[in-house]
Parts: sequence; C-alpha cells; structure tokens
Amino acid sequence: MRISPVDAGMIDLVMQDNDYLIYYKNQPLLTSSGNEIKNGNQRILKQLIIESCLMNMITDEKVCVFALQSASIDFLGFGRDPFLERFEDFSLADPFILLRKGSITAGEMSKESNLQSLPEREPVLFNMMFWGISGVLEAFSLFSLDYREKILSGKTISNWDTFLKSVYTDLIDYQKAAINLISFTHNSGVVLPMLLACGYINAMEYVNGLSAIYLRNPDPFTTSPFAVPEVRREASAFLVNVPEILDDVRRTAEFLVTCKSLPLKGLAGILGKGEGNDLEFKSTLRWDLKAGKTNQQVERACLKTISAFLNSNGGILLIGVRDDGSIEGIESDRFPNMDKFQLHLWTLIRTSFGTDVSPNIQTNLEPVEEKTVCSVKCNRSGRPVFLRQPGFEEEFYIRVGPGTIALAVSEALQYISDHFPGKQH
Repeated sequence: MRISPVDAGMIDLVMQDNDYLIYYKNQPLLTSSGNEIKNGNQRILKQLIIESCLMNMITDEKVCVFALQSASIDFLGFGRDPFLERFEDFSLADPFILLRKGSITAGEMSKESNLQSLPEREPVLFNMMFWGISGVLEAFSLFSLDYREKILSGKTISNWDTFLKSVYTDLIDYQKAAINLISFTHNSGVVLPMLLACGYINAMEYVNGLSAIYLRNPDPFTTSPFAVPEVRREASAFLVNVPEILDDVRRTAEFLVTCKSLPLKGLAGILGKGEGNDLEFKSTLRWDLKAGKTNQQVERACLKTISAFLNSNGGILLIGVRDDGSIEGIESDRFPNMDKFQLHLWTLIRTSFGTDVSPNIQTNLEPVEEKTVCSVKCNRSGRPVFLRQPGFEEEFYIRVGPGTIALAVSEALQYISDHFPGKQH
C-alpha cells in the first residue's frame, strides 16, 4: 500500500481499551489477514508509522516493523508458530548446530566443493565466511552458557535440539516474531535468528554467519510462509544481497530494542511519561486551590480534556496530579468519600456528553503516595462529542499536541466531516 505525502497526514495513533491502534484514513490499519495492528507499547506503533512514511508504503513484503507486527498478530496471536513447527527440520540443516554437536568441523565446512576456489575467486566473501563462523561460534558459546544456567540449572547440554527449543519456547512473543520473520526470509536456520533476537550478535555478525550458511548450501531450509519475497541464495549473488539483508536485520534489531523497552505498567508508568497528546494532569475535579472553594470552571477544565480525547485519538486524564507530575490527591476535592467523588464525576460526564458515550470512558481510583489519583481513560468516540454544560456555551474540543482547543463552528464542521464520516451534529 503506497503512502503519498498527503496520505501521511492521515495516520493516527488511537487509544482503545488497554492497547493503541493505528488508524489510516479514519479506519483501523489491518494486517494482510485482516487483523487490527495494535500494541500496548505505543513506541512500537510510532516506529511503524515513521518507518512506513519514510518508505512511502505500508507493506509486509519487506522485513520492517509492519511485517514484524503482522507476524506477531497473524501467527503468534492465534496460537500458530511456523518456526516452532519447522524447528526440527531447521535444526538438522543448521551448520552451527552441527558444529556444536561435533557432527562437522569448521575445516570440513570450508572444504565443501563450492568453497574450494573461494579465496581466489571471492576473497571478500571468503573473509566474511571464515571470520563469520568463528564470531558466531563465540557468541553461541556465551549464549549457551547463559541459557544453560537458566534452562538446565547449569547441567551439561546433552541434546542441543531440545535445549534450543526450550530456550525458544521461553522467549517473549516479540522475539519469536523477529525469529520467525528473519529465519524464513533469509533461510537462516535456528542459531543466527536466536542469537540476534537475544542480543548476542549484531547485524553484521548475522550477515557474516549467513554467508557461511549460503555458501555451504544455497537452499538449506524451506520457503517462507510470510509475504516477504525470498532473497536469492546462490553464492554468486550473496554479495549483491548483503545491503538488503543488512537493512532487514538492522530494522529487526531496532524493533527488538523498542520492544524491550516496554513502558512501566500502571500509574507509575503513566506518570513517568509526562503530559502529552494522550495524557493530561489536573490537580482537582472541582476544588479551586487558590480560591479555596468549589468552582465550575475547574470542573469544565476536566470536561474539556475528556471531550477532546473522545473527539481525537483517546487519552488519559489523571485527576489529583499537579502539572509537574507531583501528587495532589483527589482528597483535596473534599468529598465525604470516594463513592461520592465517582458519582459526581459520572454525573458530569453523562449530563455534559450524553449517556451513550459512557462505554468509551473508564475511571479508576489508585493509591499513590498515601493519596488517591483518579484515572479517566478515554477511547476515541464513534460520534462527535459536544460539551454541553449548564451555564456555558456548547463547544467542540479536540486535542492538538499536548493541549486542548475549542473549534469554531466552521472548523468543527470540517473536522467532523473529515474524522466522523456520515456523522452529523
């Protein structure tokens, strides 16, 4: 799917329940199998958006974040793991496993008939393969020592196939998605993808090791179940493919780093982000801290933010948190108890927006530093939401960056036409 410079402005990141979704042209972005692209870690989806815009396309015919996310969702998300299904076949053909088992030696690898004249014919390729074998074996040894302690409690590895399969089974889904995609795309077997996904080799070391696999056997494994076209595997074509393979692996490595830095869970993780396009802090719901009394303007400030999140891409309002992220606590609102606070908040929501928006809003009270914070989580609404509060003019709010703004009538009509097709005031 091509993305023109104009279309690039029609990609949104939308909050929905506990995940973020990518919307493209006001519709959820789907994998080739028709599943929504979503993730609880919005950094992954931001990386997908930026990468797709730079590539001017959204595609699973390249190793990229969209393809990696698609692999995770379409296969692992539905209980299917192509790599695990072919694990035994891959293991039997993987030269690095054969080397570790002692079934072959590095010297025997270099004596294969198609490599005998390589030093004179392709000295660069020969060096890649020669040094690649030793570099991967060193990394494989470190990997084995680390995971032997974790998987086998330090016992000797008697069955390498079972050991590696156990390590793979214990990996996180994003690592499995990366292993699946690059293993099938590059015909790289078991060891190289696992070492990359677990952080034991870098992109160049992966390619150096891959040269040894290709030159020993141009087609050792199997065809890919993914949409990514297979690269040419003939020894004569390997150097031509190196830049493309390096790009594949570097994008995969970036994906792995981004996935590894998962956001902190719960309120601590949210507070750590600071205010932004999908997060805002309010010290109180109704109490004017300066005047020392309740104030409808304070209530309206909270309602503006909620309506803007509903009309935009969703977000979280934290009531009881000061602008600097320190905790005020909703106790400052001076309600007799927390139930009264919740009742007042929901009365404001229903009377200001209508009862039909309630499914798009979730509230939760959480203790922080011996005080209480109310999180108001808003999903994107399916219809335009106007703020109708007694004593104030009706207004339409949206989120622009870290701020909330009211649109004039003409601007609101245009926004509604663009973002809520078929919906009218």
